[in-house]
Amino acid sequence: MNKKQINIFTCLLICMILSLPVLSSFQVKADGSGMVDPVYCTDGSLYPIVDSADLLTDEEEQSLADHIYEVENQYESAIVIVTINDLGNRDVTAYADDFYDYNGYGYNGTNNGILFLIDITSRQWHITTTGTAIGVFTDSAQADLIDVCKSDLSAGYYYRSFDKFISACAKRQQNVIDSKTFTPGKLFICIVAGFLLALLPLFYFIGQLHTVHRETGASNYSQDGLSLSNRSDRFLRVAVTKTARPKESSGSSTHSGSSGTSHGGSSGSF
Repeated sequence: MNKKQINIFTCLLICMILSLPVLSSFQVKADGSGMVDPVYCTDGSLYPIVDSADLLTDEEEQSLADHIYEVENQYESAIVIVTINDLGNRDVTAYADDFYDYNGYGYNGTNNGILFLIDITSRQWHITTTGTAIGVFTDSAQADLIDVCKSDLSAGYYYRSFDKFISACAKRQQNVIDSKTFTPGKLFICIVAGFLLALLPLFYFIGQLHTVHRETGASNYSQDGLSLSNRSDRFLRVAVTKTARPKESSGSSTHSGSSGTSHGGSSGSF
C-alpha cells in the first residue's frame, strides 16, 4: 500500500468515525417483528418524524418537525408521524399503538398525543390517539383530519399531506378550546337568540286574536243573567309520558393496546 492509498484510507476512516454520533442519533431500523426503531435527537429526545420508508427529504423532515414543535408547545399534546415499508407480522392498529406506547411518546412526561402511521407497501394509514388526545380527536375529528390530507397522500405528495395533517390537528385543538370558552360575544348572541325565541309565541298568540274587537256599547250584553240550556261532559286532557331517544355518540371509540394503555383510533387505505 503506497502513501497515497494510506492517506485516502485514513481520510475515509476519520470520516466514518466523525459520522458515528450522527448515525446513532438518527437511526431507523426494523427488528425481527417488523417494528422500526424510533428516531432520537442529539439531546436524547424523541424526534417526531420517523420516515423509515424514505418518503421525505431531510429538509422536509426538519420543516415538518419544526411545525410539529410549534403546535405541540401551543396545545401541549404530541404529534408523531411514522412511515414504514412493511407491517411485518402485525396489524396496523397494534403496530401504531405499540410503537407509541413502548417508545414512550407523549408531551412533557405525559402520554398525551396523536400518531399518524403510513405503511407504503399495503397503502394503509392509521391514526392512534392517547391520553387527552382521545377526547380531542374524536372519531368524527379523525375523519376530518383524513379528509384534509388524503388526496395528497394518494397522489404521493407526502410532505404536503403531512403538513396539512399537522395544521388540521392544530385547528381541531383550537376549536375544542374555543367551544369551551364563554366570551362576551357568545353571551350577546345567547341574549339576542333568547329574546327572538320569546317573541315568536307572543306574535303567534297575538295573531289568533284577529276576531277580537272593542265593544262601544252595552246593548249587546245579556240582561237576563246566565242560563244553561245544554249540559254535557267532555274529555279534555290526556297524560302522555315521553322518553327521549338516546342520541348517537359523538365521542371516541377506544381500545387497549398490548401495554394496557387506552387508545382511540381509526384506519383506512389511500
